[in-house]
Amino acid sequence: MSAVEVAGGLLEGEAVPKAGQGVVALYREPYGPVYSSTTEGLQGVTLEEFGPVSEPVPYRGRKDIIAYWPVATREATVVCGSLRQWRLAVELDFKPAWAAFSASPVELRWRAGGRLRRWRPDFLARTADGVREVLALRPSGKESLPAARLQVLEEVARPAGWRVRQVREPSGVRAQSRVAGGLPLFPAGDEEGQGQALLEAFRQPTGLRAGVAASGLDELTGLDLAYRMLWQRRLLFDTAYPLLPDAMARTA
Repeated sequence: MSAVEVAGGLLEGEAVPKAGQGVVALYREPYGPVYSSTTEGLQGVTLEEFGPVSEPVPYRGRKDIIAYWPVATREATVVCGSLRQWRLAVELDFKPAWAAFSASPVELRWRAGGRLRRWRPDFLARTADGVREVLALRPSGKESLPAARLQVLEEVARPAGWRVRQVREPSGVRAQSRVAGGLPLFPAGDEEGQGQALLEAFRQPTGLRAGVAASGLDELTGLDLAYRMLWQRRLLFDTAYPLLPDAMARTA
């Protein structure tokens, strides 16, 4: 593994192994330089706790937006380069099976047809059982990733000790809810007193707005904190119905 300082987080013209000699992986430790690694060198690296190799950049004519998900279950913010990626981040944060995850924390580089190829899989995640998985969103309307990308991903995953999982963009009730369609603020800082007030207000099943009003918090702060507590499962709701501001919730 070697560390390389790169303006903007990319190594333009980086030499990569010839066909049959493997793939080069780039990643950046928090507040550190970009590292270039062999696939074997990725084993045990906590990529699920790192940010992207370089943050996506907004520019005129960009077809998607850059979105941020403040993780409800730990102190982290995930930077997403698309709404599809952001919706999956919301889902990963909601499910207790995932202990940590990060969007596009590694860039894979290889040569094919005499050209340098590069690709950033959508997520690296660690399960509650300590297994690392690389998650790749299937292209819209397709059953699988392109064969060349899937082959590269599997080539990297074996020596790195990752499982490969192709996933679809979340759909259904939670994807249509307020949380999966807006950008909740999830206030930071000392929430103990405010959180306790919400727990008391939701001792009985109550609409979110009504419970926030009963807690004495202002609506914006209270709703944002209530959504955070729903993702932390300190408050519960019926996942069969859209999570709108008047949805019923109760203390866990």
